[in-house]
Amino acid sequence: MALVAEIHKDIFDYLESHYGIEPDEIKRHSELSELGIDSLGLLAIADIVKKKYGIVLDDEGIASVWTFQDLNDLLERKVATHETTVGGQAR
Repeated sequence: MALVAEIHKDIFDYLESHYGIEPDEIKRHSELSELGIDSLGLLAIADIVKKKYGIVLDDEGIASVWTFQDLNDLLERKVATHETTVGGQAR
């Protein structure tokens, strides 16, 4: 999914600029808390995704994110749903 890769780049840019985390430090199994990312950081990521891509990471989905893999899985589900709708209607 090209869009997921683009979103990852924006997330990596955010993490590097706000937390000093280099992309190569992030592994799929990395716990966000171990990287120093708290709930406010996760909400900031959700805000970036919403503002730039129009994809909403809902509170329930965000609450289930503990690792970078969890975040990736949530993004893939939301992007797949987003790509199959146009103007709120299924294609």
